Amino acid sequence: MPLCLRERIKNLDASRHGKYAARVTTPEDIARWREAAQHPEVAAFFESGRVRVAEVARERRPICLASGACCRFEAYGHRMYVSGLEAAFVVARIDAARDARAANPLRLYEVGEARARGDCPYLRAGLCGEHEERPLGCRIYFCDKGADGRAAEWQSALYEELHAATVALHERLGVPYRYLEWREALAAVTRSG
Repeated sequence: MPLCLRERIKNLDASRHGKYAARVTTPEDIARWREAAQHPEVAAFFESGRVRVAEVARERRPICLASGACCRFEAYGHRMYVSGLEAAFVVARIDAARDARAANPLRLYEVGEARARGDCPYLRAGLCGEHEERPLGCRIYFCDKGADGRAAEWQSALYEELHAATVALHERLGVPYRYLEWREALAAVTRSG
């Protein structure tokens, strides 16, 4: 993740959303995220976010090197963050897609193994194994720095735009907001051991 984006993300909770920063995730929060993830407004929101990212990517024309660096957090010194609601939404969609192709849902031990490896539990053979349903942050991040070297600027701006809208969605639905590292969020919302 570009340094500029990393620093902005690190400071986002404390600066703009400080009222959320010190809260502990409870089983009630997780249940509310799972329930809200099924709400049509949530699906519409994340679908429109995907469209927004695709529009900006078409305009900016970054190159995906298909290196899997975006999924190897420890090796490349970055983190991926999501809200609890986004994690619940993404996991529900991925689990449904896996069920449709007779594959197992994400299991808690897979999240633990991914943490030990320093990568994403959906990383398969060096690439994202669930590319269609990945979170907004994964869609925004590109290793390509751009011809002008300014890709981190538009990625940061787009991330902040969508993150602010995600916080507003939580507030509008009355769903608890938590900003969690991706694997921490997966461990919280994953249903099976």
